[in-house]
Formats: sequence, C-alpha cells, structure tokens
Amino acid sequence: MFRLTKIGLLMVALTFLVSCAHDHETTDEEHEHGAISVTQYTDSTEIFMEYSLLLVNQEAEFLIHLTDLKNFKAVTEGQLKADFVNESGNKVTVTENEPARDGIYIPSVVFDNAGNYTMTITLQGNQVSDVIVVKDVMVYGSSSELPHIHEEESSNISFLKEQQWKIEFANEPVHKRKIQSSVRATGEIKPKPEYYAKVVSPVGGFLLAKNNTNIKSIGDYVKAGEVLLTISPSTDASMNVQKIKNEYLLAKSEYERVQNLFERKAVSQKRLDQARSDYEAKKASYNSLTDQIKITDNGYAILSPINGYIEKLNFSLGANLVPGEELFTIVNPARLILQANVPSAYSGKASESEDASFRIEGFDREYSIKELNGRKTAMAAALNQTNRTVSVYYEFNNPQNKIKIGMFAEVFMKVGDEIEALAIPESAIVNEDGLHTAYVQLEGEAFEKRILKTGIIDQGLVQVLEGLNEGERVVTRGAYQVRLAALSPESAIGHGHVH
Repeated sequence: MFRLTKIGLLMVALTFLVSCAHDHETTDEEHEHGAISVTQYTDSTEIFMEYSLLLVNQEAEFLIHLTDLKNFKAVTEGQLKADFVNESGNKVTVTENEPARDGIYIPSVVFDNAGNYTMTITLQGNQVSDVIVVKDVMVYGSSSELPHIHEEESSNISFLKEQQWKIEFANEPVHKRKIQSSVRATGEIKPKPEYYAKVVSPVGGFLLAKNNTNIKSIGDYVKAGEVLLTISPSTDASMNVQKIKNEYLLAKSEYERVQNLFERKAVSQKRLDQARSDYEAKKASYNSLTDQIKITDNGYAILSPINGYIEKLNFSLGANLVPGEELFTIVNPARLILQANVPSAYSGKASESEDASFRIEGFDREYSIKELNGRKTAMAAALNQTNRTVSVYYEFNNPQNKIKIGMFAEVFMKVGDEIEALAIPESAIVNEDGLHTAYVQLEGEAFEKRILKTGIIDQGLVQVLEGLNEGERVVTRGAYQVRLAALSPESAIGHGHVH
C-alpha cells in the first residue's frame, strides 16, 4: 500500500490489491498482476474506484463508487466525465450520462499511449457537483512491463459500499480538538424565579361563563398585563377592594398634608416619618392589587404578571373562588436554571469552575453553558446531608424552548485548563468486552479495528491517547454494523462481492 497526498483532498489511499472480485472474469495473468484501488475525499464526495492494471490498446473498465458526503448515501444521478491526460499531453475522455446502478459508474476506456496519467473526474448533477483529481493512473506499453504483485492474506474487515449506503453511516478524519477535563454531576432543569409565576385570585367571587368566553388555555402564550379571566366579585370582595383603594388615597393625602406642615416646621420629623411609612405600606397594598386586576364593567379582570406560557389551570367555570386560590401557573422558558448536584469530594473544584456542559434525556447532543450565553450564578453554602452533594447553579438561554423544566441532566463541570488533543466523537467508540474500540476506514470497503486508550470526555468528544493517528478516518456512525461484518467469515478482503 502506498498513499498520495493532494491539496484540497482529505485523504488519498492508492492500494494495490490481489483481486477486486467484483463479478469480473479474471485471467490468470490479471490475477497475478492484481488490480488497483483508489479512495479519495473532497469536501462533498468520496470516490472509491477499482480497475485492473492498464495496457495500451486494451479496453479497461473503471468501477467508480461515488458517495455523497452530506449523508454518506449513494450518488444516484448526474453526468460523469473522466479526462485522462499524461505527461506528454495525450488525452482520453469518456462520459457516462448516469450511473449504471445507484452510486456506481462503470466507464470503459481504451488508451492509445502509455504513460502516467492524471484522471480528472467532473461530476455534474442536482445531488452533487464536484471535480475529483486522481493522479498516477499508470498505463503500460506491454504485458512484460506490468508489475507483479505478491498475494498476501489480509485481516482487514470488508464492509461493502452497498452495505454502507443502506444504513446510517458516516466517517470523519481524526484530528486535534480543544477539550477540557470535567467533573460529572447529576442535575435538574429549573425555572428562573422571575420567569415563573403562580397567579392567585386576589379577591373572592364567581367565574361566570358569560364573562369568560375567550379564556386562556394550557399552552397559550400570554404577555405581561394581558387579561387571563374575569372574576365577578362578591359584595364583600368589592367592599374590600374599595377599602384598599380608599385607605391608599387617604394615606397619600395625609402624607402630603404632613409633608406640607413639616416644611413650615409645624410638625416633627417623627410625625412625617410615621405618615410616610403608613403611605408606603398602603401604596404597596394598592399597587399589588392593581398589578393583578383591572376593574371592568363585568368585574375584576385578572392580569398576567409575566410573559410566558400557561402551564397549569386550576379552576373551572362557575366556580366560587376564595381570595388566595391558585388559578394559573405561567412559565417563561426562554432562560432556565441548571442545578448541578456535585459530590462533596469535588466541592473545591466546583467552587473554582466557571463553566459546564450538560446532557438531557431525549437529546443526543451535549449543551455548553457558555454557548447558551449562560453563566454560573451561585453555589450552595452547605451540603445536602442526604446525598452528600453541594448544589451549583447556572442560568442559560433556551433556544426554541427545547429544554423543559423538570428534565434531569448529566452535568460535566469544567475543571483545569483547556488542551488541544486528538479526540473523536463518542459515537465512534464501541465497547467490546470492556475495551474501547473504534473502526478505521482504510479505504472505500476496507476497515480495521483499533483498541483505544482514552482520556478526557468533553461535550460528546473522547480524547484518544493511543490507537489512532491524526488524519485517519474513523467510523462515527455505523461502527456496530462494521463490527458485525468483522465477525463474519467473509470479512477479509479478497473474498469479493458482486456489483
């Protein structure tokens, strides 16, 4: 095996194989000389190409597998043009208007001149448009010039393109990423206090259906000050509201009178302070009432204290309400609180940590507090004696309101310095008998199992200390299916498959 590196390509693997066995008739000479396999990646396409050693004036088929890297599925439409140009300027062009089968083009080419050709593949279609350059396509002048390749047994795992295209499959190059060590903790999503409100009835009265034809329902979004429902007050309730209003107006008038007397030095400072205190108390009661209700012709309209969604209704039309009875629960989930319960052994690290990430049930991704425009807000002063944890609180934005109050979370509290290290997605790791393993795609249909030594886990990434090299392509989706293929007696390259 030898590899070529090209600017703009993620990987080039040019491998001489013993036999491709793709349902082709092979002569003894072809078997002896072997065939060539090429795997390359652009930003949008993977090409896996196989062809026999090339001779002048002899028709050759190129078996070209094309994969759309947006979803790692077969390229199913589009025109393919292949231009071959050697160092002497000789050129051969072949065009295929559509794939022979999904993902597979099979152009036939006859070369008039020997030499080292550069193959430029131009793919034009609605699914993918791309240009792929393959170098060192050797065309030999006679059979005597063909290299002889010694057949060797391979332990590589064979997982065919047709199999890859049928499943959720993906790979990506191993590279260095910024990761940070963390302490694990359990957590719970809670509402931000000022974004959570229980609306109670400030007065006693009746909920008459005729006065509540447009009553709000669970899930409705309401704005602060918007009417939720209307209470038809009892006589006592009306008198009580009027009493609060009268007491406020009287206290206000008295305070203004005493203040005027004080300015003329007719009363003492103590008397002024008493009048002010009484006025402020009565004002607070009145403002509290008017913040909750608006007097209308039909009664008292109950107002929403915050912007948010109605979460609960605790009444029925026709009910006789008493003061203080709970009516609505309103939640604004735009900004939430994460309560992380950190084991006491890590309380020192928790006090120093300023960032965290977390996972919640039902979501594959890991959320970062900083990425959600969040921050650490507080840390409890005492341990929870029941579970020996200390609570640390973070607040964060909730894009599209996907995260729900009451969800449990797995929290990763960031500690230590951020480092740059080789890391792969957790989805690439398969646990086999207690060992962390991953599968490297050596070329289009050839894979190799690697046993890993791992380190830091951070936001869905796992540090790789041993087992992988930078630039190798690791399977990130479909690794388990590759593992099953490895258990098959047909897994070694050379057993072949039918196209």
